[in-house]
Amino acid sequence: MKIRKFNLALVVLSVLLNGFTAQAAKGISYSMPAAEAGFRWNSASLSGAASNKQVIGFQLGVSTVLNFNEKLGLRTGLFYTERSFESNFVGSTGKGKITYFEVPAQLMLKLEDYAGVYVGPVVAVKLGDEYNAGALTGVKDIVVPVVFGAQFKFHPNIGANVFFEAVSGSLASGVDNSRAVGANLMFTLD
Repeated sequence: MKIRKFNLALVVLSVLLNGFTAQAAKGISYSMPAAEAGFRWNSASLSGAASNKQVIGFQLGVSTVLNFNEKLGLRTGLFYTERSFESNFVGSTGKGKITYFEVPAQLMLKLEDYAGVYVGPVVAVKLGDEYNAGALTGVKDIVVPVVFGAQFKFHPNIGANVFFEAVSGSLASGVDNSRAVGANLMFTLD
């Protein structure tokens, strides 16, 4: 299953990069380079829980858009991401966090040089995990969330990236359907 998801992510990335290859022959063009840091409101469904809560996690990294043309590009970068979760059980609370190193491969529609909307997968590789009620079992080493978002500048060197993310399937045994809404502050490098 892990290999199949990883292969699917590679196929999607290959298809997106195929369009970029023609542009690269003319000269590589990029836009919107930025350092990003922000918060994510995460939740996940834990098996047997009476209720699931939203928990704040952090995201930190760099991003850029590799241009296919003036209006279309591939949003990519490198990120450290926390997927936190908390659930109430009868008589106890389960809190945990799984951290990831991520590489987005998202198709971006550029509305302006400094603004656009994007959708696509993120290849996330597990760095670590913790859980207050024992050890997590069956933690996935690689997950491929789908993200929908928008980014824009509101000052010459400062912008925002807002997004919704969904991971179908499980992060670990009994930790399913992770979702997040996030907002990153962007410090643009152009």
